[in-house]
Amino acid sequence: MNKVILAVSAHPDDIEFACGGTMFKFKEKGYDIYLVVATNGENGFKIDYKPRKERVKIRHKEQSRAAKILGVKKVFFLNYRDGYLTYNDQLRAKLVKIIKEVKPEIIFTFDPANKSFESVNLLHRDHRAIAEAAFDAVFAARNRYMFEGKSHSVSCFYFFGPDKPNHFENITKYISKKINLIEAHRSQFGDRKSMAVWVKKHLSQYAKKYKYSEMFRIVRIQKPFVMEQED
Repeated sequence: MNKVILAVSAHPDDIEFACGGTMFKFKEKGYDIYLVVATNGENGFKIDYKPRKERVKIRHKEQSRAAKILGVKKVFFLNYRDGYLTYNDQLRAKLVKIIKEVKPEIIFTFDPANKSFESVNLLHRDHRAIAEAAFDAVFAARNRYMFEGKSHSVSCFYFFGPDKPNHFENITKYISKKINLIEAHRSQFGDRKSMAVWVKKHLSQYAKKYKYSEMFRIVRIQKPFVMEQED
């Protein structure tokens, strides 16, 4: 078992907001964490107006700062334009290459099954595109013929942003760490106090039995069937 997590996001801050507490828990269990950030996140800049190149630079720095706080081994910046991410073979190939390189046991990403379209923030184009690309990349990575490199089989998905969750992770012990992680993305909120209240109230109260939690749809991946050859 490889104690490796690959968290696949559309933007800087996706992982921190969606599952930052759970990431800290896995880190304490000895997992190495790698992060994919598909877009530069430059169009989600909230604090003031800046030229595009400067917005890209700031968001990269913020993501790198958050990764250092969490102890991420490496951030893979794919540098797509924010708001225009499209699922195609090129994107899938990039994810397959990363999967084969880091050999994760678990992949965290948006839930590709959530097609409820109840939230324009959660279910917009970039999130849908990276969710489906990551899902298909896992299949392709374990195939020995589709892409170059030794095949690798992922054990399970932790899908965040589900409309049908099947797991609630208790992050009560880690809520302050989650907020500190989000604080690295300074371009995304007005002041720390209001951000912390919002995170606790709207992003961390999913299960009544826990004070603070994060929700997922966990999907275990069956190993491919291989027929034994007869003597």
